[in-house]
Amino acid sequence: MYLSRRHFMLGTAGALLGAARARAAWPAQAVMSAGKSTGPSWAPSATFLRQLPRLLELASVPGLSLGVVQNGRTWTRGFGHAVADPAQPALPDTVFEAASLGKPLFTYAVLKLVDARVLELDRALNYYLPLAEAGPRMRLVTIRQVLSHTTGLPNWRTQPGPLEPASEPGRKFSYSGEGYFYLQRVVESVTGKPFARVMREQVLDPLEMKQSSYVWLPEFDSRMAAGYDAQENRLDVQAAIGRRALIIARESGVPLEDWRYADAARAVPLLNPQWPTLPLYMVPNAASSLLTTVSDYSKFLARLVSASGPGLSLRRDTRQTMVTPAVRLNSALSWGLGWGIQKDENGEVLWHWGANNSFRNFVIADPQNGRAVV
Repeated sequence: MYLSRRHFMLGTAGALLGAARARAAWPAQAVMSAGKSTGPSWAPSATFLRQLPRLLELASVPGLSLGVVQNGRTWTRGFGHAVADPAQPALPDTVFEAASLGKPLFTYAVLKLVDARVLELDRALNYYLPLAEAGPRMRLVTIRQVLSHTTGLPNWRTQPGPLEPASEPGRKFSYSGEGYFYLQRVVESVTGKPFARVMREQVLDPLEMKQSSYVWLPEFDSRMAAGYDAQENRLDVQAAIGRRALIIARESGVPLEDWRYADAARAVPLLNPQWPTLPLYMVPNAASSLLTTVSDYSKFLARLVSASGPGLSLRRDTRQTMVTPAVRLNSALSWGLGWGIQKDENGEVLWHWGANNSFRNFVIADPQNGRAVV
C-alpha cells in the first residue's frame, strides 16, 4: 500500500485534542502542589478531567495521551482510543507519530556535539559537508540558523531542484524541516555514525527513552496509535512508511537503525515509485520521523525543567543559548535553538508543535518554575 505525496506532506499546525472516555480523576495522593511555582498549578484538576471527554468529543479525534511534569514529579495518562477498530485504549505507553517534536530532541544532540567541540554553532553546514545541489546562499547557512529557523529555506522541497534559501540567511524566521535534514547529514558526517544510532547514543539511551525511535521498531506494532483524517478515515504516515522501510532494510541486509543518507535515498522509489528522491520522503528524519510515548517524552521534559535533579547534559552557557531568542516573530514570540519562546505578562515558556496529517502534538515547558506539559 502506497501513500500519496499529498497525504504525506507534513503540516505545521498546532495541537488538537482527541475524544476520550472519562476515567477516575487524578488521585489525591498524586496531586502535585504548586510549591515555589508562580501562578496556577499545571497539574490536571478533577474539574478539568471531568470536562475533557466532552472537549475531546467536540474535536472529533479518537484518542489522546497526556504527560505533565511539575516540581520533580511526572503524571501521565491516556484517554480514549489508540485504535478505533478494534477498540484499543490510549495509554501513557501508546506510541504516537511525534512529528516535529523530534526537533527539540535533535537540537539537544547537536548542542551536546557543540559542547564536545565536534560542531560549532556559527560554522556553515557547507564547511562540514559540501553539497553539489547547494547554491551560493546555501553555502553560507550555519548550524545556529538551522536550529533557529533563519535559513531562508522552505519547510520542504516537493520537486527536485537546487537547495537554496529564498532570502538571505539569518535575516528572518522561516520554519524549515529541510534545514534540519541537511544538519542531520552533517551530524552523520562528523560522527561517522548513522543518524538513528547517534540519537540513541546521545539522547534516547541516556534519558532512558526506551520506547522512542526515529525509525520503525517491530515492538511498535502492538502499541502504535492509528492516525485518522478529518473524515475519520484511517491514515497512517510514518507508521506505514516505517513498516515498509523495515521490510526493505531486511531485504537489503542493512538494519533500519543503521541507515545513512544514501540508504534512505535509495529506499524512496521502493517506498513509492511516484515520489521524487527528496528529504521529505526519507527515514530516518530528524525533522519528522520521531515515534515516541508521553511517558518517554516526559523524561526529556523532566530534565529540561529540572531545578534540583539531573538536568540536560549541557554546559550552562550552551543551555542558556538554547533558550535565548535568536530571532523575534512579534512582541511575544521568538525562536531560540530548537524551541519557540513566548514571553508576556504571564512569564516565559518554551513550546513546540508537531503535525503529520493525522497526528497532532504540542509541548510547552516552563523551566523557571519546573513544569511542562506534552
